[in-house]
Amino acid sequence: MTILGNLEGLLEAVHMPSSQAKVYLVGLEFGSASLADIAKRAGLSKTTTFEVLSGLRERKFVRVTRRSKAVRYCMVDPEYAVSLLRNAVAEQSAMIDDVARALPLFAALQGGERPSTLIYEGAEAVDAYFMHLESVKPRVVDEIVHADDIYKWIDEKTLIAARKKYKWQPKSGRVLSSGKRRNPNPIFAQRRLSPSWGTFRGNLALYGNFVSVVTFTTRLTTIIIESKPLADSMRLLFEIAWRSSNDAE
Repeated sequence: MTILGNLEGLLEAVHMPSSQAKVYLVGLEFGSASLADIAKRAGLSKTTTFEVLSGLRERKFVRVTRRSKAVRYCMVDPEYAVSLLRNAVAEQSAMIDDVARALPLFAALQGGERPSTLIYEGAEAVDAYFMHLESVKPRVVDEIVHADDIYKWIDEKTLIAARKKYKWQPKSGRVLSSGKRRNPNPIFAQRRLSPSWGTFRGNLALYGNFVSVVTFTTRLTTIIIESKPLADSMRLLFEIAWRSSNDAE
């Protein structure tokens, strides 16, 4: 493996998507470069490169300068990038600690039966989510989604193919979203998740007695939990978040 490949692996290991790792390192080699130069060196289309750069800019890994009509991209110094990654990992660790502290509450909700849990990883994770929806056929689905995360980790063609493969649709539903929504389903009422709820990463769906979570860390993972008490509690939190959020633009 090349030095560049090793560095990409290190960045991916601390929760930077592979496309962002590649573009960051290519940009670092250039020092300052145009969109076209970065796309060519990274072996990506200009559209994909622009979306990746937008994501890096949102995470403060890249700065944009303009001279006349020319736009140049400059990656932040590696030392600063490390501090950003350290903060991101610390934030996620704190969230995990919060969940761990809440374990007694989950145990109290559990009742006499242990919830059924299914876990899917990698390529099957996307299919598993839609396949489960089709098998359960809930009338209503409520969802919280970070759209940018989904399209960073899942190829759009793969997502569209999965939706076409499993054609079942709920009668209604609501979506609280962060990031740029793409191809919104007209069946769902749409609202932007209020910033007061913090940064939500991934995808959370509530339907029937099920809580489905799609996470994007070092590996794409779908977790499906069957538990009426847990689903009811999560639905109550969703309702509070929905009422405090604004209609989608």
